[in-house]
Amino acid sequence: MNNLIVATTIVAIATAAQLPSAKYLPGDSGVGPTGSDYGNQLDGNRRQEGNGNTRPQQALEKSAAILKMSNEANENGFQYSYETSNGIQAEESGNAVQTQGGFSYKGDDGQVYTVTFTAGENGFRPEGAHLPVPPPTPVEILLALKQNEQDEAAGIFDDGLYHPENNENGGKAGQRSTGRGFGSANHQGNYNPNSGYSY
Repeated sequence: MNNLIVATTIVAIATAAQLPSAKYLPGDSGVGPTGSDYGNQLDGNRRQEGNGNTRPQQALEKSAAILKMSNEANENGFQYSYETSNGIQAEESGNAVQTQGGFSYKGDDGQVYTVTFTAGENGFRPEGAHLPVPPPTPVEILLALKQNEQDEAAGIFDDGLYHPENNENGGKAGQRSTGRGFGSANHQGNYNPNSGYSY
């Protein structure tokens, strides 16, 4: 029985390791791990000349040269910058606690995209005209946060649990509170069955 399980496992692993065909492999950019253009040496089943992951800027990027480069590091921090012939520029400086820098590149649409950033205690903070920004916080949320701050300053904390002992009728089942006494756990408002909450 054990021999059958071992044999079945070996066959399953060997079958799973085989690729179904050369067509299964995705196209590549034509640049192999050794920097040679090995993609054009394959037959037509996998990749044909001009197909695969090609982008308008790819021809320039393949032969981009480094135009400028500086790199300094010492016990106080580091600084580096570089510029390439295809329009990429980058710079960064900082230390073990805080860094700042930026980079720019020419997109496939011909526009230059620039990102500046800081990184440190507050995480990575990128900024750029093309990056999305969050929508403004709704006024209702801002008012609720302000109310929470006021309550906490007054020593009122909402633990998120219902506390029947804080109800006007002592938490007795089947009895409704009228007017005062029934509200959130931190007594922010009162509930009236006819008009709702009042604050």
